Amino acid sequence: PDSLALTRSFAAAHDLAPGARLELATPVGRRPFTVRGVLDDDGVARAYGGAVAVMDLSAAEEIFAERGLVTAVDVVLQPEADTGRVADAIARRLPAGLRVEAPAQRRSDLRRVTRSLRVALQALGLFGLVAAFLIAFNRLSTVFEERAWQLGVLRATGVRTAAIWRTLVGESVLVGAAGVALGIPLGLALGRLLVPVIASATAVADKLVAPPASVGLELGPLLLAGGLGLATAVLAATLPAWRAARVAVADTMRSRGREAPGTRPRRTWVLVALALGGLGALVVLAGEPSAASGLAATALLAAGTALAARPAVALSGVLVGAVARQVAGPVGRFGAASFLHNPRRTALTVATLGVGLGCVVWFWTVAESFRGSLVAALTAAVRTDLVVTSVHVTSGYIEAPVNEELASRLAAVPGVAAVVASRVIYWPHAGRRIAIEAFDAAYFREPGLGRWPLAAERIPDVWERVARGEAAIVSENFIANLGVRVGDPLVLSTPAGPLALVIGGATPAFESPDGTIQVSREVFARAWNDRLVNRVGVRLAAGADADTVRARIVRDLGPVWDLRVLSTGELIGYYADLVGRAFAPLHILAATVLLVTLFGVADTLLATVIGRRRELGVARAIGVRRAPLQGMVFVEALLLGTLGLVLAIVSGLGLAGLWVERTLPSLLGWVLDFHLPVHEMPLLAALTLAVAGAAAMLPARRTARLEPGVALRQE
Repeated sequence: PDSLALTRSFAAAHDLAPGARLELATPVGRRPFTVRGVLDDDGVARAYGGAVAVMDLSAAEEIFAERGLVTAVDVVLQPEADTGRVADAIARRLPAGLRVEAPAQRRSDLRRVTRSLRVALQALGLFGLVAAFLIAFNRLSTVFEERAWQLGVLRATGVRTAAIWRTLVGESVLVGAAGVALGIPLGLALGRLLVPVIASATAVADKLVAPPASVGLELGPLLLAGGLGLATAVLAATLPAWRAARVAVADTMRSRGREAPGTRPRRTWVLVALALGGLGALVVLAGEPSAASGLAATALLAAGTALAARPAVALSGVLVGAVARQVAGPVGRFGAASFLHNPRRTALTVATLGVGLGCVVWFWTVAESFRGSLVAALTAAVRTDLVVTSVHVTSGYIEAPVNEELASRLAAVPGVAAVVASRVIYWPHAGRRIAIEAFDAAYFREPGLGRWPLAAERIPDVWERVARGEAAIVSENFIANLGVRVGDPLVLSTPAGPLALVIGGATPAFESPDGTIQVSREVFARAWNDRLVNRVGVRLAAGADADTVRARIVRDLGPVWDLRVLSTGELIGYYADLVGRAFAPLHILAATVLLVTLFGVADTLLATVIGRRRELGVARAIGVRRAPLQGMVFVEALLLGTLGLVLAIVSGLGLAGLWVERTLPSLLGWVLDFHLPVHEMPLLAALTLAVAGAAAMLPARRTARLEPGVALRQE
């Protein structure tokens, strides 16, 4: 009972070797142990997020848990035995509340979580492909139009249209191949950064033990990524190359400095119809939430956002001109006219911003909805002045349990008026892994200690009935996942036999994605023979100083129990930080998409202004000064950025609403409220407008300083 083995990383970090003495905090106080060995494999330590100690079951049972309680019993079958038949035979001999499952079944929870992450990454990939297509399409259109004079000369000398088209597409294939050659190594580097973060986030969010994660190189995904990259480049070049190659020679000579002929006005409304059709399909798909419908809706919304850009530019023309004229006078008027002068190029730039930044808004809103829902629920549920827990945690974020004697010891601390203890375990129910959260009966009877917010539907005298052990509060995702209603009977299989309760109400608890049941701890202790606690809330007496009471608890009880004492705000902040860790992969991916989108738009604006050197030279030649000329370009860039931002916010919030309300509950099981990322949105707007303005102003300043004759010089 006084011996254990340690993982190699922990032993090395603390300079411990076999034979060394180590003191650990246990539910019954601090105990000394002797290190008998060091484990070679640190994979288990990484999976659990820290050090792992291995010791004899009987000794661990005596020190860390109640006698007779084990987490699991592993059964090794004879080689010729049938797994299903043996499992059935064992199940018939087990008491109520226990289940038999193969190791493959244990991994089902982890598979479900990784599947949801895969779906989110696939959805991001769809948005990324659309954004990449728009960036390449816009840039190639600009390049081909700048070369219209050269192409016209080739046409005039007898080169056929098909030959020119093949040449332009061939150049684009080479550009796409170079992009693939650069993008695959960058993607692998990003994967090496993200995969450990995703594994850690999975373990934190779902209290699962995830294996050590690393990037594995597989030929199939690499070939698929390369093929998609080349296909995107070819598709992006096909239409601009055909348009540039088939323009008549006379039109090419006359249209120097102007956008080549493109989509007719009536086709614009065809695009509107397609966009509206995509939105209608979104509504239909939202009625049947699933991974497939979520991906389909994401693809439709990405395409609809891109198609809606051209009509949005056309419809905003009158408003843009009036506002720009009122704000910036003649400079604004000319900037707005330039904004509308090349509608196709303007629409492509707006579409790129709408799709790329819409993806960022989508991810930010999902993360904020999770964090905001958790903070709002905890703010109502935790109203004690202090919360005392062990400094140690089990898998995920649940604090390690300690003996319930801690609650009575805390009640005796001077300045403490009341304490309320709680216990959290995970338990099988209806084929799912739910959380059971047990509170002292006083928690349900006294609102001052905190109460989880209930939905409107509830049984009469709900809190008193839960305190008496007649009813239970369930989470909203429990109701959604199991298809039950408030007032229905609820029977739990426990080690002491079936426990019959009534569903008294629904609350937004977040202990388990499968559902949470809140009961009286007195009932829980009898049914599960478990008198441990994970947290103890402390309400201070009138006039007591929180810092003084905290110092007393840390001084008198901390060394024995290894305690952590937090205020209510600190506890909520701790859980909010854990949510941030869980959603760290989304923030990294959103930052990547933001960087690529802004870089692509900046490159397009830079090339566009450089390509307008002749136009700006004419303006200088007729007497326009440098400052108004630069102001006109700046206004145009701001209009582009603003309209792109509006489109991005509309599409991003629409997609986030679909995922928060429909897709995420079906994938993960969480029922969330919709929360806007109010702190991030101004930053996104400022960054977008700053990048657009800088990308347009730098070449505009350079061109405005040229002499008109130099700017007007022909090739």
